[in-house]
Amino acid sequence: MGKRVGIEGSIAASEAVRLANVDVVAAYPITPQTHIVEHLSEFVNDGELDAEFIPVESEHSAMSVCVGSSAAGARTFTCTSSQGLALMNEIVYIAPVLRLPIMMILANRSLSGPLSIWNDHSDVMSIRDCGWIQ
Repeated sequence: MGKRVGIEGSIAASEAVRLANVDVVAAYPITPQTHIVEHLSEFVNDGELDAEFIPVESEHSAMSVCVGSSAAGARTFTCTSSQGLALMNEIVYIAPVLRLPIMMILANRSLSGPLSIWNDHSDVMSIRDCGWIQ
């Protein structure tokens, strides 16, 4: 029988990505998903995840890398939150049109300015009908 362990949600999410054995991780840290990116980079660095970790300069670039690597056949992952998802918006709509299997974790956070860190679903609702399975 499995062992029960109490862990933080971000660690659980990064553990799930590790178990999914992704080939490419392209991410830019934004609160509250920063812990996911940190743990994944540690997994790659420690050899626990055999993946290409690509630290990009923005969320737009993260989704661009994901579209390209997924189109090339790699199992691809990214994560974001709030304004990061808004910055990905242009590329987010390309993935479902091309039927690309990209795994993305969205750590829900208010989509408002200038610095809202409250949790709500305004970020995910902005792309509700774009074709991603949620």
